[in-house]
Amino acid sequence: MPLLLLILFFLSCGENAKQDAFLPESLPSEETIKRSLSSDSHLARLNEEARHQGKTLTEWREWERSQVTDKEIGKFWSKERKSLPPEISDTDAIDRLRESIRIRIVWSRLFHQAGIQWQEKTLSTNNANILKRLDLKYSPKFGSSDSKWVIVEWSDYLCGFCKDTFPHTKNLLAKYKSQIFYVHKDFPLDGESDEGLRPLALGRCLWEKDPGNFQTHMQLLYSQSKKIMRGDELQVTEWEPFQECQAKTLSSKYISQVRSDMKEAIALGVSSVPTFWVNGRWIVGALNAESWERVLKDTASH
Repeated sequence: MPLLLLILFFLSCGENAKQDAFLPESLPSEETIKRSLSSDSHLARLNEEARHQGKTLTEWREWERSQVTDKEIGKFWSKERKSLPPEISDTDAIDRLRESIRIRIVWSRLFHQAGIQWQEKTLSTNNANILKRLDLKYSPKFGSSDSKWVIVEWSDYLCGFCKDTFPHTKNLLAKYKSQIFYVHKDFPLDGESDEGLRPLALGRCLWEKDPGNFQTHMQLLYSQSKKIMRGDELQVTEWEPFQECQAKTLSSKYISQVRSDMKEAIALGVSSVPTFWVNGRWIVGALNAESWERVLKDTASH
C-alpha cells in the first residue's frame, strides 16, 4: 500500500507540473520573437538558463516543443484563426498556423524561464500617420504615397539578411509597381564609426544623383559594401559618372542623413535589420518571395 501511494504521489505531481506549465495571456508575435533573439543580452540569458538545465538552447527549445499539447494550442486557436480566410481550402495553412502557435508558446516559456519580458511594438498607426513621422525628404522612395501598400524598410548594405532579402523585394516592386509606395530608411549595424556608415552614405549620394536607377545601385551597394566600408578604390562602371560618390571623399551631409535616420528609427523602436513596416504591420527579419506575398495578402485590407 505505501508503494502504491508513493506511485500515485509522483503521478499527481507530474500532472500538476504539466497543468502549471506557463501559458501567456497572449502569444508574442513572430516579429517580437525575432527582435528579442536579435538581442545579445537576451541570447546570453537564454543560453545560461539552458546550461542550468543541462541542455543546449536548441535541445531545450525542442524539449519544450515536445511538451506543448493540443489543448494548449486550442487556447489560442480562436483568436489566431481570425488571420485565416473564412473559407479555408488549404489545409497546409491550418497546419502552418498550428505550428506557429506551438513555436510561439515554446518561446514564451523559454523567455519566461529566462526572465525575459517581451514587448510588442505599440506603434499602431495608418499609412498617412507613419509617413508623417518619417523624414522623407532625402530618403530613397518609389511609387505614390496613396498606393495600396506602404512599405518602409530599415536596412544596412552590410547586413547579410538584408542582402538576401533585397532581390525578392526588388521583384516585388516590379510586380506590384503601381500598387506599392516603398521607402528605404537607414539603420547601420555599426552606428559608432563613420566607416560603418559609408555604404549607406554612398547610397544617399547615388540616390541624389541618379534616383531613376537607384534599384540597380542598391544591388551594387550590397555587393560592394565591404569595399566601401574599407575605403577601397571602386571600379563600378555604373558609378563612374558620379565622382562625388566616392567612399573616402563623401560629403559629411550624407553621413548626417544616415545618423538622422538611425535616431529616427530608434525612436520608433527599430532595433535590428532588416525591419519592415507594411500597412501597419511590423516584420523583423529576412523575407523571401513566398513570405513577401503572404505579407501583402495579410495587409491588403489594412
